[in-house]
Amino acid sequence: MASNVNNRKNVGSYTASLMTVVILLWAVPAVAWNGTGHKATAKIAYELLRPEEKQYVSRILAAHPRFDEDFLDAMPDEIATATDIEQSLWLFEQASIWPDIALGLDDHNRAKYNRATWHYINLPIYLEDSDEQELEGKLNHNMSTEFALPLRQNLNVIQALKGNLLLWADDDAADTEKAVALCWILHLVGDMHQPLHNVSLFSRAYFPKGDRGGNSINVQWEDGPINLHAAWDGLPNNFENLEPGDLTRDILAVDNVAIGSINFWARRHFQMAKTHVYTEDVKEQLITGLTKDEFPEIVLSEYYLSNATELARSQVILAGHRIARLLAQH
Repeated sequence: MASNVNNRKNVGSYTASLMTVVILLWAVPAVAWNGTGHKATAKIAYELLRPEEKQYVSRILAAHPRFDEDFLDAMPDEIATATDIEQSLWLFEQASIWPDIALGLDDHNRAKYNRATWHYINLPIYLEDSDEQELEGKLNHNMSTEFALPLRQNLNVIQALKGNLLLWADDDAADTEKAVALCWILHLVGDMHQPLHNVSLFSRAYFPKGDRGGNSINVQWEDGPINLHAAWDGLPNNFENLEPGDLTRDILAVDNVAIGSINFWARRHFQMAKTHVYTEDVKEQLITGLTKDEFPEIVLSEYYLSNATELARSQVILAGHRIARLLAQH
């Protein structure tokens, strides 16, 4: 594969693509685990696949309708001259971030491939008990877990993941469709394991339509304020040397991975967000600041961040295990 990649690689195109991605990363809000987290999950999944499964996903991925532009042309020189195994792993990792790359494509291709709502579901958590009493039953956003093909634009993450898994398992689906579905499966499993992609905080006075998975909550940060969602997205930056065997909890859940498991993941991550993201301290800071007619910039304690980092580490590894099991069911 190395010689083929070298023959097709266009350095100028790669540089232009890279600059476009850099600009867009500054221009748009965080939408997932960052690239580090998604690629870590993909690497773990890839290492867990059997040799014949690796060959299959590599063959399917090569049929991606934007394989040249978004994969080969984006491949770094050191990977383009590396071994076939290293190239296959890099392409698999690139596939895990392709749904975010699609956000930065030209208007035509962005409309064709970008699916903004597929990355999340806003299961409601309430700032105060009185908010739940007032708002429960009045929320009208898409919280359905039901899905039937074909894939549509305005699905939530649960529906989109189920749909792409059905395509992946469909013997009659074209390889081009399967390749796009593979990218979404890698990405959406990763998204679902970031707790804030499963929930939104609601308050009848301050967040009547939800806090957009933490995007509306400002957090004090060493390099300047960011939002709560971005703080969680960046936690994988703190990881080193993740290995599949590092998984210390929930390994039994991996043994029963199937499309029906996705609803369980969402329920579990909903509880995870209630306990570890929107902690009592975070809620108290919000309530105190908002009652002063201020939009507060909350502070996350060292304990909070340490606990969140460990949780994120386990979630990234667990997602990798689940992806490997799901892909093996093609």
